[in-house]
Amino acid sequence: MNLSHRPIAALLQSGRYCRLIICSSVHNKSNVMKLDSAEFRGIFSPGMIKLHDVFTQYKYEIRIAGGAVRDLIKRKIPNDIDFATTATPSEMKEMFNKENIRMINTRGEKHGTITARINDENFEVTTLRIDKVTDGRHAEVEFTKDWVIDAERRDLTINSMFLGLCVQT
Repeated sequence: MNLSHRPIAALLQSGRYCRLIICSSVHNKSNVMKLDSAEFRGIFSPGMIKLHDVFTQYKYEIRIAGGAVRDLIKRKIPNDIDFATTATPSEMKEMFNKENIRMINTRGEKHGTITARINDENFEVTTLRIDKVTDGRHAEVEFTKDWVIDAERRDLTINSMFLGLCVQT
């Protein structure tokens, strides 16, 4: 049964939590393992659940990225949670407008980042991307839907890990 379209609240209640996606540029493949901890279950605020459900409704993938993944693996509650998605900035803006979700801090849009404000929480969501030209600090980007390609541009191994919010069984 494909659970990717079930609301995340039902997934949490059912005991099915997430997939930890480890994208490896060395082997050009993704490794998958399950992460289930009290710390992971504890991060799901009503705002995060709504964010996930909106992306799922519009058929875009969204995953936790970077340092929050590291913290959850270490069984720590992250202070900051960033998200990566297959939706482009224009697709996110259209989706958020249709759902009456406020967007703030649009300075990161050209690099793929939109910040959604839901229930007094900010959620920074960045489109998967390829650095076409970079000087190490600034980059011209091209958006992609390929998680492995995005992982290859990241600077540290932990930054190439993504944590999915639902599973398939």
